Formats: sequence, structure tokens, C-alpha cells
Amino acid sequence: MVMLVSLQQAKDHLRVDGSADDNDLTLKIHAASGAVLNYIRNGADAFTDSAGEAIVDSNDNPIGIPYEVQAATLLMLGYLYRMRDNNEGGEFEMGYLPKPVTALLYPYRVPSLR
Repeated sequence: MVMLVSLQQAKDHLRVDGSADDNDLTLKIHAASGAVLNYIRNGADAFTDSAGEAIVDSNDNPIGIPYEVQAATLLMLGYLYRMRDNNEGGEFEMGYLPKPVTALLYPYRVPSLR
């Protein structure tokens, strides 16, 4: 599964020091990236390679991914990290992504019928 942000970007965003949460963060980066890509659907082809993976630089930072998509992934990651076991604000009702995430992603969405 593609990672739209690097582990270091995630740690910087969440203000996490040390490596104790690295495995959990990596899992949540994959989950947040998957949620973003599922929302965008075919629009993600514009910033992944032919195998569907993000293109990364020598420091494993994804390149060619729009800032809005990276920011939405980090916001989604924040929801997953901070609200591990609850949905007290109702952000995930009926399977929707939180509104700030979809607001950033909407211009990249390619709707389709399933």
C-alpha cells in the first residue's frame, strides 16, 4: 500500500519524538493514505507510479503529491492517532471522512459508481 506521507512528516505533524510509536504510526499512515486514495479514486493515478506506489526521494519523502493531498493525509492520520478508540465528535458517521479532509481532497476526486 502506498504511503502518501513519510514517517518523519507524520511525526513532525503529530509532534511525536522518539521511535516508540513508529510501528503504530506506519500502520496509520497506510490507513490514512488508503482512505485518501479511496476517496480520490482514479484521480490518484496522477501522482503514483505504474505500480500504484508513491514516488519518493532519497530520504523516503513522497514527491509529486499535491500539498493538499499530503495535508489531507496528515489530517486523517491525526484523527486516527488521537481518536484511537472512539468517534465522540461524529467525524466518521456513515463511513464518511472528516470534513476538513474532504474539503482538501474534493478538487482531486474522480467520482464513480460502484
